[in-house]
Amino acid sequence: MKGIYRRTAPAIPSPPHPNFSLYNRNEELIEGTFAALYRLRCRPRLLFLEEFDGLYKCYEELEANPLGNGLDDAQYQRFLGSVPSHIRRAFVKLDEEELSTEDAFTSDLLQTPLIQIYALWLSTIERLHRFRRETSAFLESLVVSDATAAAAAPDGDALECQICAEDIIQPGQIILQLPCHPTHLFHRDCLTVSISP
Repeated sequence: MKGIYRRTAPAIPSPPHPNFSLYNRNEELIEGTFAALYRLRCRPRLLFLEEFDGLYKCYEELEANPLGNGLDDAQYQRFLGSVPSHIRRAFVKLDEEELSTEDAFTSDLLQTPLIQIYALWLSTIERLHRFRRETSAFLESLVVSDATAAAAAPDGDALECQICAEDIIQPGQIILQLPCHPTHLFHRDCLTVSISP
């Protein structure tokens, strides 16, 4: 089963709040989400569960595509635009106890109020979206033509991809050239972005 219901998932980038434990943060966020949801009555629980499942799937899609360009416009509006009106109304209807801002962020996500968990999901998705956009723009700035790559060889020999060690000029391959040295060439498909936000 896909979505938040699945218990294993990619790691979530560091959240913005300093009291959030960095140890096993993805599991803690999911557990905190469920803990906050199960303090609710059945009807609002189902409504919020559907919303959190959508947020999780959005995050999972961003995480699974490290060379992507973040969310498209429709996804951005859906997940990072205005909070949907039915979710705003549901938050308003929650008990004051659930919306209390006292100790809103604790070191234990199992005690964090639902509205703070929701804000943490939005912040996490926003950070990963921004990171993907910046990474994509940076990689695009490194793209060079086959002719430029061929001219980079000092003695006219064919250069190799620094990752797969095959000829750099291959049909259908996008070539990246690092600014540090003209012979530092890579096939974009060989590059796995291991930098995390």
